[in-house]
Amino acid sequence: MTLTIEMLFPEIANLHGDNANIDYLARCLPMSRIVRTGLNDTPVFASGNVDLVYLGPLTERGQIRAISRLSRYKSRIEDLIQSGTHFLFTHNAMECLGSHIVNSEMKYEIPGVGIFDFSSKVEMFGRYTGKVMGSFDGLSQPIVGYKSQFSMISDPQTVPGFMTTTRGIGRNPTTRVEGIRVNNFIGTSLIGPLLLLNPQLAEWLISSLDPSRNPELVFAEMIRAAYDARLLEFQNSRLWSALESVTR
Repeated sequence: MTLTIEMLFPEIANLHGDNANIDYLARCLPMSRIVRTGLNDTPVFASGNVDLVYLGPLTERGQIRAISRLSRYKSRIEDLIQSGTHFLFTHNAMECLGSHIVNSEMKYEIPGVGIFDFSSKVEMFGRYTGKVMGSFDGLSQPIVGYKSQFSMISDPQTVPGFMTTTRGIGRNPTTRVEGIRVNNFIGTSLIGPLLLLNPQLAEWLISSLDPSRNPELVFAEMIRAAYDARLLEFQNSRLWSALESVTR
């Protein structure tokens, strides 16, 4: 089985080293087809079959450009999400699919693609930087990762979360619900890259993409050892600051 993985707009969606998520998947799935769709290209998902659609972190101006492109395919994206196609949107990429983005410092409010019922607010001088640890349905071990963001998203009860945080903040500092998970769509504000930081999540994703495959991670011993060491740090209460907590 040949999987098709589409990375959207890598020329502008390339912050925090997060595109290593796809580089790593490509190594773990050497027979897969990796398509890097430029901003001015027609996405493969628009009319063809894809197994995973990925969008990584963007600048604020990059978000505006991505929204303009993705809005052309709103109905198609909605259909793919409902039919179970896998999506992975990291950091602020998922904000593009919300109702609108407000940027008070740059004095604009723009509509998002409008697939999910949440909004985001950008505060350029209010960056949140911290660690996050939480539970993901289907995994026995916690998800660990980092946040470094200018924006926070609202917390509608109608939109299921990617995970529930046990340490660190969720969608914003008042909730433990982090990110979005609707069918096989995953959106998260975590940076990392997520799959390298969490080998158990990488295994889950590979198995979900191809249930017939026994997931084999490259560099497995190394990334598992790194995860174990990181988890010990994250479980140490003395290494968390008061700012890395839910305040409600």
